[in-house]
Amino acid sequence: MGTGAGVRRWAGIWMLVGMLMAGHARASMEPVEPGEVPALAANQGLVLVAVDTNVDLYGVRVNRDGKSFGAGVMRDIKAGRSFRLYVAPAGKYEWRELQLFYGLRYALGDDEDFHFTVEPGRITYPGELVFRPVSLWRADIATSNRGLAALDWLQKEHPSLYATHPFVFAGRYPDPFPAFYKQASAQHPRPPGDAAGKSPADPGPLPVPVKTLFRPDRILQASLNPAGSLLALHVRNADDDWAVELVDLKSGSLTVMAKSALRFESLEWSGDETLLIALDKPRSLKMITVIRIETDVAGKRSYARIKLPRDGVVVDSLPRERDHILFGSVSRDGEFMVHKLDISSQKAVDDFRITVRGRMNTGVTGDVGWYTDGEGNLRLAMVRKEDEYVLLHGRDGTYTEVMKLSDNTDFQPVGISYDANLIYGLTDKDRDQRDLVEYDVTRKTIVRTVFSRAGVDVVAGIFNAQRVPIGVQYYQGGQLVNEYFQSQDVHMDGLLRKAFPGRMVSVMDRSRDGRQSVLRVDAADQPPQIYHLDSTAGRVSLVDESMPWLSGTRFARAQVMRFKGSDGLSMEAFLTLPPGDGKRPLVVFPHGGPIGVADRLHFDREVQFIASLGYAVLQVNFRGSEGYGKAFREAGYRNYGKLIEDDIDAALREALAKYPLDAQRMCVLGASYGGYSALVATVRWPERFRCAVSIAGVSDRILFFTASDSARSEKTRALMEKMMGNPKQDLAEMQQTSPLYQFESIRVPVMLAHGLEDPRVDFEHTRRMARMLTLAGHAPVELSFEKEGHGIDVPENQEKLWSGVAAFLRQHLGNPLPGAASVVPAGRTETPQ
Repeated sequence: MGTGAGVRRWAGIWMLVGMLMAGHARASMEPVEPGEVPALAANQGLVLVAVDTNVDLYGVRVNRDGKSFGAGVMRDIKAGRSFRLYVAPAGKYEWRELQLFYGLRYALGDDEDFHFTVEPGRITYPGELVFRPVSLWRADIATSNRGLAALDWLQKEHPSLYATHPFVFAGRYPDPFPAFYKQASAQHPRPPGDAAGKSPADPGPLPVPVKTLFRPDRILQASLNPAGSLLALHVRNADDDWAVELVDLKSGSLTVMAKSALRFESLEWSGDETLLIALDKPRSLKMITVIRIETDVAGKRSYARIKLPRDGVVVDSLPRERDHILFGSVSRDGEFMVHKLDISSQKAVDDFRITVRGRMNTGVTGDVGWYTDGEGNLRLAMVRKEDEYVLLHGRDGTYTEVMKLSDNTDFQPVGISYDANLIYGLTDKDRDQRDLVEYDVTRKTIVRTVFSRAGVDVVAGIFNAQRVPIGVQYYQGGQLVNEYFQSQDVHMDGLLRKAFPGRMVSVMDRSRDGRQSVLRVDAADQPPQIYHLDSTAGRVSLVDESMPWLSGTRFARAQVMRFKGSDGLSMEAFLTLPPGDGKRPLVVFPHGGPIGVADRLHFDREVQFIASLGYAVLQVNFRGSEGYGKAFREAGYRNYGKLIEDDIDAALREALAKYPLDAQRMCVLGASYGGYSALVATVRWPERFRCAVSIAGVSDRILFFTASDSARSEKTRALMEKMMGNPKQDLAEMQQTSPLYQFESIRVPVMLAHGLEDPRVDFEHTRRMARMLTLAGHAPVELSFEKEGHGIDVPENQEKLWSGVAAFLRQHLGNPLPGAASVVPAGRTETPQ
C-alpha cells in the first residue's frame, strides 16, 4: 500500500565523551519491576518504553521538558525487542539519543515523531523505537506503533496495572485499538495456546513448481554499442552469481566479460569498443571497471581490463571520445568532484591525479550529481540545500537555480535536450492526464506539450541519439503502446506488431543511427524474450530468453473486460482463464496501491501460478488506478473500502455473467492494499467467498498513519490525508472501513502472510488481525518471514508463501485442473513481413 516512496530517516551522530549522569535520570523516571504496583502521585503517570533493535545497544535516553538530563535512560538493551515500564512525572518528553556503545551516540533531533506527552494516571505508550544500523556511522531510526505487542507484554508482566490503568498511544494520530481490544477481549476470552496461528497445509504436487516459476529473471539489462554490432547483457547465473556477456550480433558468438558475486549496477558504452561496468555496492559510489575491446586485422578480438583508481560514478561516458569519460568521486572532505579521466590504458588511469583543485564542477557547493549536454559539458547540477534538493543550470562555473526538486513532485524529468537547455518531463499539473512536456530552463516554465491524449497517462518518452523525443509509451487495454511521431518509426512499429501479435514490445536500446535495436517482448502468457531488430534487413532474431527454464511451458491467456461502475464510470479488468472445460473456480486478485498503481498484461508469475492450479484470475483496474487520467486517479481518493470495492464488485458481476466461472467457488487474494481489499470483501459480502488471503495487507486504516514509513514526512502525511482521510477528523468512518474493527463479520477462512521487517505496512497489522480473528473463534492460517519487508523476495520464502497459498486455495476451492501447465515447442526466430 503506497502513497509514494517513504522517507528514509538518517540519524545524526554525536561523538561524545563522558558519563550518562544516570543518577539524574533515575530521579525523574523510576523503573517498575514485574508485578509491582506503584502508588502514583497526582502528577505522575506510567510510560511503557519499547525498543526494537537487531544489535545490542548500550542505552537510549528520554528527556523531559527539553532538559538535557531530566528524564531517564534504558540501559543494556539486547538485540530483539525490549519493554520496560517507568513511573514518570507528567509532562512533555522526547526520545533524545541512542547509544550504540560507550562514546558513540545517535542524536534523534527535534522531529515530532520522537516527542510524546505523559498524562497523569495513564499508561503512555509512545510507540516502539526501531533501530536498524546501516553502517557504523549511519542508521535508520524511527518510531512505529506496535500497541498490541506492548499490551501483551504489559498484560504478562504487569497484569494489575494493565487492568486498572488506561493505555494510551501518544503519537501524532490517535489509536482507538487499545481500548477496543480490551473491550473485545473481555467479550471473547482468549482460548489457551492461541498465540501461534495455524500453519499452511501441504499443497501436494504442483503443475509448475514455485521454485521454477518464481526463479528471478536471467537477464537484467541489455546495452547496445553505438555502432549496433555488440550487445552487452547483465545476467544472473543459476548459482546466483552475476556475469556480463558480450554478444556479437553479426556472428552470434558470446564471450563472458566479467563475473562477480555482487550484482552489477550498470553497463554503459563509451564509444563502440569500450564498455564501462559498475559493480553494485551498498552505497552511492560504485567500483567501475573499463573493458577495452581491441580487434586485429584478422578480426580477432582481445580484451583489456582497466580498474579505476577509486569508487565513483560515470557522469558521462563521452561516447564520441573513446579514451575519456567524466568521472565523479568524493574527496576526503566529502566534496563531490568531476574529472575528465583518460581511460586509454591502466597506466593512463594510474598516472592521473584526482584532486579537488583539478575538478571540473566549480562554482557550485553541495552538488551530489550532474547532467551533461550532448558534447559532454556539465550543464545541470543537482544540489542539496539543507533538507531539499534543487536543480541548477549553467556552464563553466556559473549556475542559477532552475527548480526545487522537492517542490516539483508533479514533474518527472525523463530527458534532457542535446544543448541541455530543455528538460523533457511528464506532468499532470493543471492537466487532465499525464502529458510529455518540454520545460525551458532559462524561462523556468513549460513551453510546449510534446504529446497529450485525453484520458491517457504517458509512462515514458522515446528519444533518439540526438536526444530528440521521437515517441511516447502508454498503456491501452493493458497493452504497452509505442506511439511514434515520424513515419519511418510508425512503419517499423507496425511491422513489429505483425511479427509479435498480442505481445508487448519495448525498445531496450538502439544504435546511433537507429537501424539496430534490442527489444524486450512479453505478454500475459509469454515470459520476456530479448530480440535483435535489424531494420535495414527487416529481420528480428531471438538473442536470449529472460526465463529460459520456462520456454516449454504453456501459460493461460488473459482477456480484457470493459464494464461500468455503480456511478457509470468506465473501467477495465483482466480475466485469465486456464484451459479446461466447465466452469472454473475464481480468484479475485485486487492490486496494491491503490492510487497510481495498475495491473497490466505483462507476464505475471503470481497470476500464472494461480492459473496453473486451474483457477481463473480476475484483476480489476478500479478507480484510482494509474493510466486513465487524473480524474480517474482522483476518483479513488477517500474511497478505500467503499467505491473502490464497489468497482471490484461490478467487475465480478460482469465476469460471472459472461464467462464460465463458478460463483460457488471463489476466493479473494491480494497484497498490500489488495490484502486490505480481500479482508474488506469478506466483511461486505460475507456469503460470497470461500476464503481470503492477505499478504502484507492493511487491516487498520488508522494504524497506517502511525506504523508506516509513508507517514514520516510532512508532505507524504498531507498526501495520505488527502487520499485516505484524516484519523483526527474521520476516525469513525476509518474504523467502519477497517477489517480489524469489523472482525466479527469475517466468517470465512483467512490466510495472513507478512514480512517482519515491513516498513510500509508494519507487521502489527497482521498481529492485530490475527488476534481478533482468533478471539472470534476463526484463527487464521499464518505465515511470517524474518528479514523480509513489504515484499517477499528470498527464494525459500517465496516457495513457502506460494506453496502455502496453493494449499489454502486447494483446501477451499478444490483441485479442479491438476497438470494445467503443458509443454509446447518454442520458436527461435521471427521475421516481420
